[in-house]
Amino acid sequence: MKLFKKESKIEKEEYFSFCVEGIYKHKNGELFVLGIVDGIIQKLDSLFLIGPYGYEEKVEIQEWIEVDSKQNYYALLIDQRFQEEIDQGYIFTNKNNHLASSREEVYNPYLQFLLDQVNRQHYDYLDILFEQLATRAYFLAVFDYQDFPIYQINDKKYYPIYTSQLEMNKDQKCKNKKGSVYSFDDYSRMCLNQDKLDGIIINPYHKERSIVLNKDVIQHIRIIKEKNIKTYAKAKSYLKDRKRRQKYEIDYES
Repeated sequence: MKLFKKESKIEKEEYFSFCVEGIYKHKNGELFVLGIVDGIIQKLDSLFLIGPYGYEEKVEIQEWIEVDSKQNYYALLIDQRFQEEIDQGYIFTNKNNHLASSREEVYNPYLQFLLDQVNRQHYDYLDILFEQLATRAYFLAVFDYQDFPIYQINDKKYYPIYTSQLEMNKDQKCKNKKGSVYSFDDYSRMCLNQDKLDGIIINPYHKERSIVLNKDVIQHIRIIKEKNIKTYAKAKSYLKDRKRRQKYEIDYES
């Protein structure tokens, strides 16, 4: 099943993604990972493996294998130790999921993959998308209070934000304007405080990677973030307490 629809302008992106479709044991003990490439392939010796809930690791690629280059199907041979970690819903990419150093550009390979899946009605990815937005997503947008950017659908008004410079350049209103990178949390606070806005739209000019978020959904995503913060705080407190107990036991025994 082909998961990506190739666009004529995708080569302008600064990264490509290899979407995992199948994992098999190879004859020499390596893992044979079958997938489809979105973007212009670069047969690099190492790639970032990115998955749900913040999973990210750099992986050495032992070999690239062409399966069907016309359909962008390839296979990777990687170390078998990743057998228990990798699954469908993971991607390999040459850019990790973080900000560029300038804070004027951002890379979102995994977020774009999730948006693509949700738009193809693979709604089992929706919870992962919301968690990504709540805790790990940064976007590019134009802040101009004199000419506030608005994307209108019927009588509803949405604030447009973009996963990359390429997506922002598709908006004629944003041409020749300097974009700024902020977290989804920053944009959501701004939106919720603006009475004239009905929500946020991500990538309004990309059919397969666009999504409309009304204020109720944005509030739900903020609740997810608050729950995650509490979970992380409890985990951190537990680890600190565990270290204190271990130190006490060592001191006591000595």
